[in-house]
Amino acid sequence: MRGYDATRIFGRRIAMVAACPFPAPRGSQVLIRDLAHALADRGHQVHVVTYPYGQSLSPLHGIHVHRVAWPRVGAGGRPLSWRKVALDVGLFLELYRVVKRERIEVIHAHNYEAPLLAYPVRALAGVPVVYHSHNVLGDELAYYASSRWLRRLASWVGNALDAGIPRRADFCIALTPEIESCLRRHGVSAQRVTVVPPGATPRTEAETAPSGAPFTIVYAGNCDGYQDLDVLWDAVESLRRECPAVAVRLVTHDAEWARGTRPGLTALMAAGVARVVVAPTYAAVRRQMAEAHVLVCPRSSWSGFPIKLINYMLAGRPIVAADGSAKGLVDGETGLTFRNGSAEGLAAALRRLHDDPALRRRLGDNARVAARARYSWSHAASQIEAIYAEVCGGGTDPAARVKPRPPVRRQMGFSSAAAGVGPQRQAAGTECDAI
Repeated sequence: MRGYDATRIFGRRIAMVAACPFPAPRGSQVLIRDLAHALADRGHQVHVVTYPYGQSLSPLHGIHVHRVAWPRVGAGGRPLSWRKVALDVGLFLELYRVVKRERIEVIHAHNYEAPLLAYPVRALAGVPVVYHSHNVLGDELAYYASSRWLRRLASWVGNALDAGIPRRADFCIALTPEIESCLRRHGVSAQRVTVVPPGATPRTEAETAPSGAPFTIVYAGNCDGYQDLDVLWDAVESLRRECPAVAVRLVTHDAEWARGTRPGLTALMAAGVARVVVAPTYAAVRRQMAEAHVLVCPRSSWSGFPIKLINYMLAGRPIVAADGSAKGLVDGETGLTFRNGSAEGLAAALRRLHDDPALRRRLGDNARVAARARYSWSHAASQIEAIYAEVCGGGTDPAARVKPRPPVRRQMGFSSAAAGVGPQRQAAGTECDAI
């Protein structure tokens, strides 16, 4: 019955594919987790099919987790390894088993590996695939290359994947209008793609104002190359020549952050200007953000949606972001932006905020109001329900639906205790805990 919506009473059976550690305190994994929770809260059966390991800053609740077994070949830790290939083969087999056993109605595939595994399952089982595009490889792959010719090769490979993978989905979800435009340029019809921004759950407790000196700059996130952290270290070095009472903090979940330490950060740490905080929980991250005078996102990559920006906005602190990653920010209204890769531009924005406490308060307050109005998991889930109805033919007869069962955690070769994940309900009011 096309247009019939019984999803709030009879939930759809959804297989959400995450070819990555899950859960984990990184943007994509947090988005997958929070979307799965939002759909489960609306009465759907959500089955997450994923790797046999993960790390969480807050527990899972209300969803079924199916994990592949640890492969007995290859060595882990490298992006391309026999173990990675074995994990993906296992993920395909587990996805097919889940689809058949649970009578899955729609496969929701995130990022690029997941649809490659989902398409063969669609051919075998006849289940539609919704592709959720978190980024564009033609833009992002080059950030992992170490030389000019490798960057060109990575961009070429990325563009080929951008042209080949999304258009084979039954429907595409883009996080940003820029990603939607890119998908359409690569052959996805306008009728089969829409923008669904990520959501967030605002906190209600009051935030304390940061202390006076030093002027504290905080970056919260991972240390991967595409984050352009060298721009931040150079900007802080420039700023401290005019404003000596400056401090910068790198807040990360990665206990092995030092492996990728750059000379700029090392020099600032030696001068007592910079320090690194390894945050074991998202509550610890929030405390660090509350102590900041300004929150920074120097990432110049235009594709993707830095989940940290939503958390920054909800923290009520002024934000400075590069043009490429300033999703949802209005320069001068909800934050300040600077030209991609420009340490001078970042230093100028930081200096402006250093000298103008009233501007800091106005930008922080505006950002929080905008985030609460704009980013809602309930609204995102409602949009995605409409997409499911479209690809499933307008909705299955509700008499053929099954009422959601209590979640059963199927751990394939995995100990939930070892990953710090359990069946408890997530604490109310938690934001997106990507850092």
